[in-house]
Amino acid sequence: MKRVKKTKFFWAYIVLGVLAVLASIILAPIWYGWDKCPWKNWGMSIVSLIIAALVLLYLFGYLLHKCMRTRGTIQIITIVEFVVLLLIALGCVLSQFKVINVSEACKILGLILWFEGVVDTFRAYFYQKGNEYKYPMWRLCIAIFLITFGTWIFVKPFFTNKVVLWIFVASLFLLGAMLIAYGILAEPKTKKIKEKDEE
Repeated sequence: MKRVKKTKFFWAYIVLGVLAVLASIILAPIWYGWDKCPWKNWGMSIVSLIIAALVLLYLFGYLLHKCMRTRGTIQIITIVEFVVLLLIALGCVLSQFKVINVSEACKILGLILWFEGVVDTFRAYFYQKGNEYKYPMWRLCIAIFLITFGTWIFVKPFFTNKVVLWIFVASLFLLGAMLIAYGILAEPKTKKIKEKDEE
């Protein structure tokens, strides 16, 4: 196990950890039914922002590189996918202002999977058309599965935004606990303790 490096800024880790734990408790959906609680809706109101952040991470962390690597019809389809998902991410942000209300995580996931399957199916078609080698059957099967599964969870979602919020607050609580523990371990020894050790 790697030894924790002592630092005089150990308190910053503890403060950040405490703030993360408090935020996870405040944003948790346990307050939803409490009418007198002023922060009862805070958690659910930021879910769409969390979804938007995840979609943008997918777009700029994976799909943008995919757009740049491909050419021809596949690139056009991938660009269409990029634009549609970017509009969905924008819709998630604008839903906070009641302009566009697109914020169901399961449906967005279904749309992403559907697009991935469609793009791969087109890739299989054009690969077969211009290449003497056959497109791997297992990749085509995965593409068909993605189209089917993506359509199914878009039409009939199997998890709600509340589940996304629970995952987020649990992760935030765990991060806060880890920061607090790290801050405690990173606290340097005082001079008095050092003097005792020398004796």
